[in-house]
Amino acid sequence: HYFIQSNLSLIMLESSEVESDCPLPSEYTTEINAQYMQSLEEPYTYQTLVAGKEIRDQMIEAMNMWLKVDEPVLQKIKDMVKILHESSLLIDDIQDSSKMRRGQPAAYLIYGISQVINIANLKYFEAGKIAQELDAIPTHHRSDPSQKATVIFHESMIALHIGQGLDIHWRDHNKCPSVDEYVDMVVKKTGGLMMLSYNLLYLFRTKDTLDYQAGYDFLVLLSKYFQIRDDFCNLWDVRYAANKSYCEDLTEGKFSWVIIHGILRENSKGTSRIMSILKQHTTSDDLKKFCCQVLESLGVKKDTLSYLETLEKELTQQIADLGGNDQFSRIVKALSPSKIEIDRATC
Repeated sequence: HYFIQSNLSLIMLESSEVESDCPLPSEYTTEINAQYMQSLEEPYTYQTLVAGKEIRDQMIEAMNMWLKVDEPVLQKIKDMVKILHESSLLIDDIQDSSKMRRGQPAAYLIYGISQVINIANLKYFEAGKIAQELDAIPTHHRSDPSQKATVIFHESMIALHIGQGLDIHWRDHNKCPSVDEYVDMVVKKTGGLMMLSYNLLYLFRTKDTLDYQAGYDFLVLLSKYFQIRDDFCNLWDVRYAANKSYCEDLTEGKFSWVIIHGILRENSKGTSRIMSILKQHTTSDDLKKFCCQVLESLGVKKDTLSYLETLEKELTQQIADLGGNDQFSRIVKALSPSKIEIDRATC
């Protein structure tokens, strides 16, 4: 029986009457999918037609060299992470007012903010459905009832949004975080999908050769390396500028690794050029170039490159300590600071 409340009266209808006259939600969904889903998904499709670096797929494959998850489960995890990654980029471009993504206009500039937010949110829920599907797959490692794919999914999404929220809060309130605060944000935001992948793979592992905490610590270091490298490239990598825009972090007003260190060094000298430029959200290439020159004069550019080289060595050593992993070794090598095409015009 179904109950419909109208004003103060409560009417009971026979289920047979309702089924004949009132389509259930699933029937509505099928009809809407057939008519409109292609149009609704167009912003998402537009973005995914231009391939990204596919680094997350490579990382999942690398993790699986240690954990040996069955192929059907592995593919579901890959699908989930791809959906979440692409959807988060759609939202990121709106939140950061980014103009370019992968060398073409950001999706929201073409399809509008409302439609892009809607499809990104829809895709988040689609990823959640994959987590439900994973919960239906047996695994002998799920001795604790709380060890569910849906729980891992929700906790990872919460952490990711907290990290993104901190990044936005610091930017919008012109508040320079400490280095430790920044690293904590990076682990939540940049490391969010890495940790989601790792926790799901670990839940469905068929090999017990990898200590959980050791693998987790490795991914914390990798996410830190990945983000600091990205922060450096945003200001000084020629190829990054071609795919996004020149020194986009300065226009955004973002407190990146290099910006934070530059501000801290200026504070010790009693100057505030970098913070003053950051507050302006400038689109002037000349002003951005000047800011990069200030950062270099403070030793930030050189020291960041040196620190990236140190992190690369630490990651290489950790891979060896964990028993070796050819795929992770290739990823770290591909991200080597020696591969960055530095813009000499800002030197």
